[in-house]
Amino acid sequence: MGREFIGECSASGESPELDSYQMELAIKFVKRECGEPPRGVDVQIGYEDSDHGSIPAIVVIWDDYETGYPEDYIQKCIEAFERFDLPEEIHQKGRERARLLRDIYAALEKWFEPD
Repeated sequence: MGREFIGECSASGESPELDSYQMELAIKFVKRECGEPPRGVDVQIGYEDSDHGSIPAIVVIWDDYETGYPEDYIQKCIEAFERFDLPEEIHQKGRERARLLRDIYAALEKWFEPD
């Protein structure tokens, strides 16, 4: 079974029910934004090991026997989670910076391309 970390909701620590509700809400948002996952792929709560024990996190899991690494779907889920977790203005700035870096990289590749 493959798995990829998508994000961690800020746990309040005050109420396990509230923390669980926040994570379920994030998962519903991600699933709605990304559409139907590929066969054998799902988004759910998983646990990531840390120095302080296991921490609940949102992960994409897939059945290695049914599908290969779902790279495109994972990327969509990461972007959807960022939209859920970050204020829109921060998310927009991140997209603009990523676009600028891609443009710079493409220009540098073209510049140093052998003749």
